Amino acid sequence: MTEGAVAHEGEVAARLGLRGWPRVAEESIVARDALLARDYGNRMHICHASTTGTVELLKWAKGQDIPLTAEVTPHHLMLTDEKIADYDGLFRVNPPLREEHDALALRDALLDGTIDCVATDHAPHGSEDKCVEFEHAKPGMLGLESSLAVIAKVFVESGLADWRFVARVMSERPAEITRLPGHGRPIAVGEPANLTIVDPQRAWTSDVEHLASKAENNPYAGEDFNARVTHTFLRGTLTYDVAADESAAE
Repeated sequence: MTEGAVAHEGEVAARLGLRGWPRVAEESIVARDALLARDYGNRMHICHASTTGTVELLKWAKGQDIPLTAEVTPHHLMLTDEKIADYDGLFRVNPPLREEHDALALRDALLDGTIDCVATDHAPHGSEDKCVEFEHAKPGMLGLESSLAVIAKVFVESGLADWRFVARVMSERPAEITRLPGHGRPIAVGEPANLTIVDPQRAWTSDVEHLASKAENNPYAGEDFNARVTHTFLRGTLTYDVAADESAAE
């Protein structure tokens, strides 16, 4: 069902003459694997949920106490297939950007815990792999440096959720799923000092010139954000300081 598919099977792909990637290609595998997990008791994790139907299947599976978790990417929460309207290979990604109702369903699912966490699906590519015909562009987007800002914009700044929610879906729950005991921990005496410091009012504009990545396939180029990571610590050692990063860019 996905052989030769490069974009979501919908109105936009049909108008552009692009081979469509149907929702059922994803949903049928989610349903199959959920049933296998139910009957054989194995842990199952769904990477990059992207459709309304997948959300419905996840709700059913969790209602059956199937040992299943799922993630969603920032770009599937914020962007839709309207972005490919001018054949820009920058927006080719697997699974493809879907429609508005899919993005809204994914947001609701992350809010109510049907989807457990956020995963960036960070995939850098050079311009030679993106500045080509859409069907020849390699799938993938930059996502790591902008992920927190996107989640803050979609959920916190819109009033849908608070920063406690952001900590849960971007730190605590991922650490639980991947069984990393030193991460996603409370801020308390005796706990590992693996920390991210965020300034919720540090306005910035996403552009390729000021990203750490050597790649330029940034789907948020020109997008204005408010929240920004200012410092990171790994086991008490400072590993990132935005002030030093900004000074180096000047």
